[in-house]
Amino acid sequence: MRIAALLVVASAAFADPGAYVEIPGVAKQPQVAVDGEGTIYVVMIREEQIEVSISTDRGKTYSAPVIAIDANGRAQGGMQRGPRIAVDAKKAIHVTAPLNLDEGADRRSPSELYYAQSADGGKTWSAAVRVNDAEGKAAEALHWLAVSADGTAHVSWIDARTVGGGKNCLAYARVTGGRAEKNQLLAGPVCECCAPGVSLDSKGNPVVVYREGGSESNRQIFAVLSKNGGKSFSKPVRINQGESKVDG
Repeated sequence: MRIAALLVVASAAFADPGAYVEIPGVAKQPQVAVDGEGTIYVVMIREEQIEVSISTDRGKTYSAPVIAIDANGRAQGGMQRGPRIAVDAKKAIHVTAPLNLDEGADRRSPSELYYAQSADGGKTWSAAVRVNDAEGKAAEALHWLAVSADGTAHVSWIDARTVGGGKNCLAYARVTGGRAEKNQLLAGPVCECCAPGVSLDSKGNPVVVYREGGSESNRQIFAVLSKNGGKSFSKPVRINQGESKVDG
């Protein structure tokens, strides 16, 4: 997909719905964040790197893409498996992406989950830090990111560690001060092909939504909630009332 196609969507809410901006190259797995002043932030995989482009005029023009995480030209994406982006109250930009940053690794090597941030409007970026504290356990590359007003990043992903007897579980970590905290394994087994979702309330408390996995032929949707900013979570609560009638 060309980045132009993405920017038609990103700009439509702010500018002429028929207008678009084209950035050279082929981009895939785009994600968009918008701050309170209408600045648009787009993260994408372009030329097999994790790049960010920004519009300060409500989608009329976009900056040249800047590398947020240097993926050594091996960033891959597809089927929800791409980077995520969020912006905090101070306009710091936060990006996560599933990558293998080992220069000697094969393109097909399992991904780890990485995080980087920019405090200067995307001009420069911090060194990427690994979010999953057990190597090789975020290989499914399905994850989500949300950021609270104070800049705390809340990241959840499908992890290969075992909870509840299944081969995949729901993992979560906060990133504060550029460092990922100890991972929490929240629930399991979870669907091996469904990305979790993360949202925050007005106090910065996360809720993580996921689809159950395992041998069930009728998988349901569950949520786990935190009342202390992500330090701990409730037991899973089922969300859907009717039966899904959908298996893995």
